[in-house]
Amino acid sequence: MSARKENYEQLRRASTWRLLAATKAPAVLAILQAVFPAGDRRLPRSELVARVGTHLALLHDEDAGPAHDADTDADAEPDTDGGGDRAERPTARGGRSAAEYVDAWVREGYLTRRDDQQHTETTFEPSPATIDAIQFIVSLEEHRPTTTQSRLQLVIQQFERLAEETETDRDVRLADLQRRRERIEAEIRELAEGELMLPSAEASVDKLRDILQIAGELSGDFLQYREDLRAVDLHLREQILSPEGSRGEILEQLLAGDDLLGQSSVGRTFTAFFRMLNDPVQTRATQELVDRLLERDFARSLTRTERERLANVFSDLYEPAQEVLDVKTELYRSLARFVRSQDFRQHRVLLEALREAQGVALAQKDEVSTRAPFPLELDLSRVAMSSVSQHRLKDPTDPGAPDVAEVHDATALSVEVLEDLVRSNDIDIVGLTGHINDVRGAAGQASLSDVLRAHPAQQGLATVIGLMFLATNHAQRREGSSEIVTWRELDGKDYAARVPTFFFLDDVPVE
Repeated sequence: MSARKENYEQLRRASTWRLLAATKAPAVLAILQAVFPAGDRRLPRSELVARVGTHLALLHDEDAGPAHDADTDADAEPDTDGGGDRAERPTARGGRSAAEYVDAWVREGYLTRRDDQQHTETTFEPSPATIDAIQFIVSLEEHRPTTTQSRLQLVIQQFERLAEETETDRDVRLADLQRRRERIEAEIRELAEGELMLPSAEASVDKLRDILQIAGELSGDFLQYREDLRAVDLHLREQILSPEGSRGEILEQLLAGDDLLGQSSVGRTFTAFFRMLNDPVQTRATQELVDRLLERDFARSLTRTERERLANVFSDLYEPAQEVLDVKTELYRSLARFVRSQDFRQHRVLLEALREAQGVALAQKDEVSTRAPFPLELDLSRVAMSSVSQHRLKDPTDPGAPDVAEVHDATALSVEVLEDLVRSNDIDIVGLTGHINDVRGAAGQASLSDVLRAHPAQQGLATVIGLMFLATNHAQRREGSSEIVTWRELDGKDYAARVPTFFFLDDVPVE
């Protein structure tokens, strides 16, 4: 019992519980449902603030209304109004602005902020906790029992299917198939004799609504997928920076190109779901089944909203599923850049310095008083105030003076130096060999610039070094001739260099 109580105490601090327990929960949930109707899963900040502003009277009315029991309860949470810390809550006559409520809901975990390159403005969407809270309230409002006959049949059918698929006894599995064949043959005989048995319209509608409810719950799962993938990414970065544990194994897997996000439990589950959702044969067959169901007589008792949800049950899943895939892909690329660029080494040094400073501080906490004067002077920065008219506005159409290009002296690199660079920088020689052979096989010969045009440098300068190493061993050099090669580094900047001209006339053997 004590363990369960402790578990509930932790859940009580979660956003879903805090939202449902908030004093202004009815107003907050009603507003969030209104500003995020079906089809508007994400809104830019300006539009979100404008929509919340149209319903602001609901929140202000509760500010002016009688105090809720939670406000006078000695055991109440510090924040029960759904709008941030109690110390920030305005008086009944004051009232917050819509922007302040939006910022507070983000802090409380009711809204999720998203910044991406496809939107010039920060966008917001309901958090998984808010989706769960809304679905729970809607289930109470509809008073629709979940213990229906159709749901029990779904459970039984899944049990039967799992038992048949995992049966290892060939005789038992064969007997199950024979019994299934006998049932099918009996149904065929009855149908041929003119006996057509159909379930009642009420039972069919109940089963269809159960299916729609299960499909509707997937919207909150997509949001949770994104949060779980980010949690896995954070856990992997923490393991990489950890001074002990399995960081070496993780680094080796990431450098080898392994998708550790996809290999995680949440990654495998989503990948299987996404693969099934994008199976054209199965999607086409399932859509035909949906169209047939819409033509049935019992489907006429569905509401217009339910009919629209049924018609778009799969198309509504594509966009959020693709967004989860985009998040997974970006996290994988970011993690790979974090490892290949050696940025984790700088983070590790900084983390060790912070731990050392924390250890020194903890060792002195019993000897140095918190009120003891500290002999350190900080010069506060000051802002030079001047008239706005003195500032010159920037003209977006004016490119300005171009940056002066840095020119470096040419240095000859020996085969031994190139080999040492390849070994110390973990250059993908096998992949570069395949790129060279692809280009040479298509054109008959290939220069370094030809290979880089067809296959951009994925490792930046390291790719150019790897190509130079292969060229000195397997290509023919044109004496007295050189060419310009270009590449883009991991920081997004473009670079160019003049290198000797080499031509690959034969395939490079894979070593």
